[in-house]
Amino acid sequence: MRWIEVSITTTPLGIEHVEGIILMSGISGWQVFNIDEMREFLADNPKQWDYIAEDIFEKYPENVTLMFFVSDDSVGVELIEDIKSEMNQLKYSSPDIDLGSLEVKLSLVDDDNWLESWKEFFVPFAIGEKLVIKPPWEDFKSDEKIVVDINPGHVFGTGHHETTRMCIEALEQYILPGDRILDLGCGSGILSIIGVLLGASESIGVDHSPGAAGVTYLNAEANGIAKEKINVFIGDVINDSRLRDEVYSQKYDIILANIITDVIIKLSPILARIDCLKPGGVYMSSGIIEERLDEVLVAINDAGFNIVETIVDGEWACVIAN
Repeated sequence: MRWIEVSITTTPLGIEHVEGIILMSGISGWQVFNIDEMREFLADNPKQWDYIAEDIFEKYPENVTLMFFVSDDSVGVELIEDIKSEMNQLKYSSPDIDLGSLEVKLSLVDDDNWLESWKEFFVPFAIGEKLVIKPPWEDFKSDEKIVVDINPGHVFGTGHHETTRMCIEALEQYILPGDRILDLGCGSGILSIIGVLLGASESIGVDHSPGAAGVTYLNAEANGIAKEKINVFIGDVINDSRLRDEVYSQKYDIILANIITDVIIKLSPILARIDCLKPGGVYMSSGIIEERLDEVLVAINDAGFNIVETIVDGEWACVIAN
């Protein structure tokens, strides 16, 4: 199978604007390349690295770039055209903000070599208090932290983005040994895997992307997680009756919904109605653009959940409820 690599050029000020469009288009993950931010990160964390290659930035894009993959078919092409249209609208609707060129570049990538087109830019990084996330091609060990191997696959999901990072930090805070997790919008499986590594007994993942299951299982195996501890279903978390029977009929200690605002608003009353959160359990929703946070809070509250806390990082928000 072939994939289309989509790269959008912007500026530091434009990152969150472009991310909002990508997220609302239904894409579950992307990579941000910001050479200045990476240099600052490496300079501020010298003790994390025994060696940094001199040519690490040679292939880094000069301008801030967001990259993701779509399938090379009619669905992918239509999605690209919609994103191009949104970029044009963004350019003219925000003339006072330096958003850069917002140029959309495309290139075809085969299954056999797609990873080579970006893996140089994914290096180990610390997250939360207990974790370091690294790609499998990097040799990094730590005696103090849990090292998590993540190969994001075509669905991405590395923990870099604020939406995932807030979920990881919330998991560290709320998870208890033996908890059962429902991971809606699991992507690469990063939240399910981290949940199990932090003590969960099992995680059930759900994603609309057909590639999510394979990527999640490979990542679970890379982290030494037994097959029975993570199970992934592919389907629509709102409308798929099969999922309702197989997934929502069970009870969970933690429900993660790292999706998009519109889906969280529709999903919350469904989760409340089918009563799949255990008493005392935690419902974490992320992927929320801050300007729509009030809508999400109303939907979660109206569904019958109790808002515990709201976390904001940049222009993104995560809501913790029970």
